[in-house]
Amino acid sequence: MVTKSQIKQIKQLKFKKFREKTGLFVAEGEKVVLELLQANFGFHYIFSTIENFDIDSVIISNDQMKKITHFKNSSNYLGVFIKPIYDYKILNESETIVALDHISDPGNLGTIIRTCDWYGVKHIICSRNSVDCFNSKVVQASMGSISRVFCYYMDLPDYLKKINHMIYGTDLNSRSIYDTSFKKKSVFVFGNESNGISNKVINITDEQISIPKKNKVVNSLNIASSVSILLAENFRQNKKAIRK
Repeated sequence: MVTKSQIKQIKQLKFKKFREKTGLFVAEGEKVVLELLQANFGFHYIFSTIENFDIDSVIISNDQMKKITHFKNSSNYLGVFIKPIYDYKILNESETIVALDHISDPGNLGTIIRTCDWYGVKHIICSRNSVDCFNSKVVQASMGSISRVFCYYMDLPDYLKKINHMIYGTDLNSRSIYDTSFKKKSVFVFGNESNGISNKVINITDEQISIPKKNKVVNSLNIASSVSILLAENFRQNKKAIRK
C-alpha cells in the first residue's frame, strides 16, 4: 500500500519548488517508467496496479493510484525518480543544440524533447523562466525521451555569447530554412509561444531564419511543430553532407 507520507510527498512534487528541494520528480505510465529505469535513473519507489510488473514495485489498488496521480486519469504505473545531474561541459561538444527562450507550455516542451530524441539531438538549453522539464506533464508528453535528452537551465544570453556554435534564431520575416546552409555545429533558438524570442537573445543570434508558409492568413506555427520542421531540414542537410 501507499502510505500517507508518500501520498503527501507525491502530491507536493506537482510543484517545482518541491522538486528542486527534494531532487525528485514523478513519472507515470508503463513506457515512461520503464524507459527511465532502463536509462538507470535512480528512484525512491515504483507503484503499480498490476502484479506481474517486472520491476520490484509496490502493488496498490486503482483507488490508491487515483489518490497519487498527477493527472485526471491515472495509469497503472507511477514512479518517484531522482533528478539526474548533468555535466554542462559536454554541451560545447554537441553538434546540434536546441535553445528555448521562455517556453511556458509543458506539452510543448515534452513534445520538443521527444522530437529532439527522434533526430538525435541530445541537448536542450532553456532560459531559467522556461517550464521545468521535470514537470509531470512534460515528462508524460516526452513519452520516455526525457531519459535520453538533457535539458539545461541557464542565463540564455550569457551562455550564447560564449558558445562557439553558429546561432540561428527563428523569426517570421527572415530567410527561409530551405535557403540556408546550416553549419555542422549549430544552435537553433526558439522563442516564447506568444511573444517569440526576446530582444536580448535575438540580438545575439548570428542569423535569423524562418519556415516558409503558403497561407498568408496564418500568422504563427506551434513551437513544437516549428522545432520538428527545422530539425528535419537540419537532419536532411547533415545526411546529405555525410554522403558527399
